[in-house]
Amino acid sequence: MAAPQDSWARPLAKSLVTAFKVPSLSFIRVSTSYNTTTGITTDSETTYAGVGALIKTSNDKETGENFGIETLHAYIDVQGIGDIWPTTNDLISYDNRIWRIQAIDPQYSGDTKYTCKIRASAN
Repeated sequence: MAAPQDSWARPLAKSLVTAFKVPSLSFIRVSTSYNTTTGITTDSETTYAGVGALIKTSNDKETGENFGIETLHAYIDVQGIGDIWPTTNDLISYDNRIWRIQAIDPQYSGDTKYTCKIRASAN
């Protein structure tokens, strides 16, 4: 049974992310598999383009002699990434850089997932 707010909240979350999404922001799902026969782990990546609304970038620390954008904050439409919450193993691609997800909070949902806010740091 669906939560009462699912009928309006999920479409609203998707439309808000869509209205403000940045086409160049991509979510990269990193999956690790383990082969019990060989004992080898293998990472695979699936990229979902244009599924995030960039909220802000911030310059948190000095890098060398200049300052660079170090932290990215975005809302991710979980419908666009297979209805699975992001994890800190996943990545963001934006501005020709790879960003490691540091935090996923809050996660908005009823009985179905809507959207989440992520914070990522430049690799």
